[in-house]
Amino acid sequence: MAELRVKYSPDDEWTGELEGVVASNGFSGRGSAWFDRTHLRTAIIPAFRAFPLSDSEPPTIEGGFWSKERQGELEQCHLRITVKQHNARGGLLVRVDVASQVWKTPDADMQQTVTARFLTDYEALRQFAEDLERVLDGALEEAVLRNTTM
Repeated sequence: MAELRVKYSPDDEWTGELEGVVASNGFSGRGSAWFDRTHLRTAIIPAFRAFPLSDSEPPTIEGGFWSKERQGELEQCHLRITVKQHNARGGLLVRVDVASQVWKTPDADMQQTVTARFLTDYEALRQFAEDLERVLDGALEEAVLRNTTM
């Protein structure tokens, strides 16, 4: 069994911390990053609901420490969730990257990283997107995306 569990802790009415916990085939990890709730609601959730998913721009949530010099570039990625098409039968590949924060160097801070992958389908992704929206509204504690056999 593989799954991704996502929680949202609001800081104010605009931003909050999104936490992802992934477990797949004996590997597990946790990462979190700060996001604009409106961006999640208007750009990310609709991308997860798309059918078919975009091959050129698969839906992705990513956050961490952004570069001050190079706008739009992550210097450290603490949470990344990407979903892309996997096969002709409607199978989807979920890739989750999580990492701890680094303040000095990865070795000095004992940085931990995990990349986990699992398969799911459009119905499970649709339910995850619906639940993620409810998590952002505070109506649900966590959204869960589980693997399916494809």
